[in-house]
Amino acid sequence: MTNTFATRRRVIAASAAMPLAAGAPRPALPDPIYALIDAHRRAYSDLVALLAAQQAVDHALLRADAAARPTLQAKLDALCEAEGPLGRAEMRATDRLIHTIPDTLAGAAAALGYLRELFARDRYAPCEDDDYRALLLSIECAIRRETGLPAS
Repeated sequence: MTNTFATRRRVIAASAAMPLAAGAPRPALPDPIYALIDAHRRAYSDLVALLAAQQAVDHALLRADAAARPTLQAKLDALCEAEGPLGRAEMRATDRLIHTIPDTLAGAAAALGYLRELFARDRYAPCEDDDYRALLLSIECAIRRETGLPAS
């Protein structure tokens, strides 16, 4: 049986083999989408670490004696206060990632692969319906530009 699943390696290899349309310029600088993937990865990682710390302190608080509770409660309160800014930073990183048109097909594949891997690993989908449509449009624009297809 032939494996028909698209892997990131296959998509990147296929995109590298595609001929460029006449006159379609190759970007001189690295695709900025990679920096946006890294920025989202950091923001998401920071948020996940914070949530794990909250859970650990919350569990410790449930088992703590009366003398330890005020210190643990203060720590939990501080962690909960930090959640809003970190959550908003992750949402901004998601927004920048999905609304940026990759400069290369390899960058488009990397963005899609990163989001797929997030869901496969954590069951986390950073986008809602409207955001997925924006992501698909940015990827479509990258493909059209790289292959010389007219903009729709």
